[in-house]
Amino acid sequence: MNLLIANDIGNSETKMFIDGTLIKQPSVVKRVLSKPNVSEPDVHKNITNLLDELFVHVSSKAIKRDGLYFIGKRANVTSDKVENMNIKLGNKSTHDIPILMTLSMIAARSVQLEYEKDGKLPKSISVEVDMTTAIPASEFSTNQAKHLEKRFTEEPHVVIVHVGETTVTVTIEFKTVKVTQEGIPALYSLIENENGILEDYNGIYEKMAQPKDFANKKILHVDIGDGTTEYIYTIGLNPITDACSGAKRGVGHATEEAIQLLKEDTGGFLEVNRQQFMNILRDSTHNLHDLAVQHMEEARFSQAKKILEDVQEKYSDIGGNVDVIAVYGGGSIQFKEELYSDLLDFTNNVHCEVLWIPPEYAVDMNVRGLKVINEKILKKRVKG
Repeated sequence: MNLLIANDIGNSETKMFIDGTLIKQPSVVKRVLSKPNVSEPDVHKNITNLLDELFVHVSSKAIKRDGLYFIGKRANVTSDKVENMNIKLGNKSTHDIPILMTLSMIAARSVQLEYEKDGKLPKSISVEVDMTTAIPASEFSTNQAKHLEKRFTEEPHVVIVHVGETTVTVTIEFKTVKVTQEGIPALYSLIENENGILEDYNGIYEKMAQPKDFANKKILHVDIGDGTTEYIYTIGLNPITDACSGAKRGVGHATEEAIQLLKEDTGGFLEVNRQQFMNILRDSTHNLHDLAVQHMEEARFSQAKKILEDVQEKYSDIGGNVDVIAVYGGGSIQFKEELYSDLLDFTNNVHCEVLWIPPEYAVDMNVRGLKVINEKILKKRVKG
């Protein structure tokens, strides 16, 4: 089996296009010591729910320790011994969670694809992968990128996927891996997108711009994520590397601050991770929902103020040579109320424009951009 993959390894969520199909998982893992009881004997149901109930054994020289793991949604059921990315430390290129998430999701999807062919589970699958991914500008260097590429490509990886009582051994060999810096793929996503992505922009500035018009602009990208906010400066399609940077700002930092406030309000008894706290925010029936919302609003205001100051400093550092400040990422949705008006005032004062990407496009800008890179660049290289 040959797979072409665009892999956005987020601190909060891992998103992948695997041969054109988008799959997502919370970026969390839980190491387990023994196989749990199996309650569902139906193979078809287990295949259908495989990504939601992902249980694997991973053997790879790219990680510090082989073992059994619950992955993503299944790991996130409880907070006990669940591991997620340390957003204060970062270091995606050296952390094991990006490797575990990537291998497990590829293996599970490979099992699903093989089952879809003839309705039978194979005992083993061999998969060859060509992949693009990205790491934050705050961490990016040629050496770091090559280090992460090498972790994937140096040797094959073996993932045993548990499908009910049955197991499938998946051997994954990465033929080509390209690691770029976060923010760059989003530019490709923008210029190849539909006109709806500019609906708000065209309304504010009374224009009839099309996405391809931004291929020649000077853009300061503000990609607000979970653990970092990336400030990427591009002239046309070219990143100006020395002017690109990142800061440890984002939804995850606001969430951790809000979690601490909520913990204090519950007498110190509450133990939840970032992903679980976000579930409380989304669930209006949860008994802690109102308190969580209150604390998150306060934490968001603090983070938004820091991001605005970063943008103003970055604008000054590049001499004001900016046509558009483009804001996207999951945090652009969370922080819009606290940040948008102040940013619009700033850009009006310095004679540039704001392109605030609408929420239906904002979250997947990087993974969709990686997919464009796959189709326009990597696929051609693979074919030679």
